[in-house]
Amino acid sequence: MKTCKNCGNQVRETDNFCPNCGQRLKTEQDSEIQSQILQMKICDLCGEENPVDAEECSYCGVGFTGKEKIIEKEFIQSKKKSIEIDEKNVKFKSARSPEHFKKKKITQKKEDRQTKTLETKHFLIIGILVVVIGSILILYNSNSTKTGMQNPQQETQSRFDLNALNEINQLENELKNDPDNQQKLLRIANLNHDAGFFEKAIGYYERYLKLNPADNDAEVDMGVCYFELKQYDKASSIFENVIKKNPRHQIAFLNLGIVTLTKGDVEKAKEYFKKCVELGEHTDAGHRAAELLKSH
Repeated sequence: MKTCKNCGNQVRETDNFCPNCGQRLKTEQDSEIQSQILQMKICDLCGEENPVDAEECSYCGVGFTGKEKIIEKEFIQSKKKSIEIDEKNVKFKSARSPEHFKKKKITQKKEDRQTKTLETKHFLIIGILVVVIGSILILYNSNSTKTGMQNPQQETQSRFDLNALNEINQLENELKNDPDNQQKLLRIANLNHDAGFFEKAIGYYERYLKLNPADNDAEVDMGVCYFELKQYDKASSIFENVIKKNPRHQIAFLNLGIVTLTKGDVEKAKEYFKKCVELGEHTDAGHRAAELLKSH
């Protein structure tokens, strides 16, 4: 027999609830499970959760400034070596125990960090996927040499570039003392763009274009960022503005066609694709526009 701690009634060892007051009785399994609340530090750059006393991010290696967001997270631990937990009914529980962070060396090799794939919770969701009428459409970057459509398998692969992130941090510091350096502004805009930090990229593109409004390629790349953020009208407006200034900007026509197709105006999109082909059918952009014309 055992005693209910709530009402003092004697109950059987096999009872899970007190028949007198209905109180749930502590079981052997309950005593084997411990819940621990830990503070976790969120990396501003990649979103990784780190121990609150970490000096740098265990995922991307960026040093912490002390201004990072701190959250509290509950971890489930067991006194036994192993315990079965119904994962479907566990809410807001981390799959990693506190020991995972204690054992993990912050000074691990950079090459090991770069082999990790990005999780969907991270801000680094790299690549442009837009499903329109059964197609996956990719906007062209003026500073990119990659062409064609990318398949979903490619989109799941990590393009995490630790060197690029370090360069972003370095440029941010340098621009504090040299805020109007056009070369650095364009470089950091492109780096943020390629890393998928589209809002930050837009901010740097805007600063750069105020100093050098004639750079149509940079303006096109800023339009791609708005497209990624699903601000299609803004993206269209930017591509149209580039075309007004340079009626032979082939990539602007291609991207304007893709945005227009995304918005559902197939016939208008075809006009832009045809113009893109006319400006150079043997270029990468020309080939892509021709493919889209055939498929629509």
